[in-house]
Amino acid sequence: MEGMTPVRAFEEGLTLHTALRMKRQEVKVLLLAELERLVRHLNATRTFQTQTDLQDAVDDICEVFPTMKLEEILTAFKYIRQGRYELYGNFTTNVMLDCLRKYEDQNTITMREQKHEQVKQEVMTTQLDIKRLIRDLEKDGKLKDPRKKLDRTFIPYPNAKTDYYEAASEEESAEKAPKETRQASDAVVPPKTP
Repeated sequence: MEGMTPVRAFEEGLTLHTALRMKRQEVKVLLLAELERLVRHLNATRTFQTQTDLQDAVDDICEVFPTMKLEEILTAFKYIRQGRYELYGNFTTNVMLDCLRKYEDQNTITMREQKHEQVKQEVMTTQLDIKRLIRDLEKDGKLKDPRKKLDRTFIPYPNAKTDYYEAASEEESAEKAPKETRQASDAVVPPKTP
């Protein structure tokens, strides 16, 4: 942990959730050992009296801060040991979690926001470049129109004796015929008398 800064811990660190999935026992033992070292340094043996108290605190850290990097948690422990966070009264699990929250507010959240803005800018730049590329290609005439769609009103049957042109002329004559019959039916026919 020598030379570990919050920026380096954020960039090079391994997320606690991922570390627990990869090597659960080793990560919990590491956190337990570092927490025990911190408790001895702060002389907080009254609040963390047994091994189960320390294990419960490690479980709380894993549950409350799954997105923090493992190195960030160890850096926060180092900062607590160095006295960068005010400890009022006893050093309990709640006080430790508050110190981790302060570390997260001061360092991790700002770095996450900066990383998110950077990724957002990259995505926006990529989208604008694609639009500009399409516009330039259309202007230069290099982006061709898609092929014309074929007229699919005539579907040839395998043994049909008519071709496309004969079928088209038959359709035209069929369209004209109903108009003529309609005009004839519109004429007034006198009623028949018996």
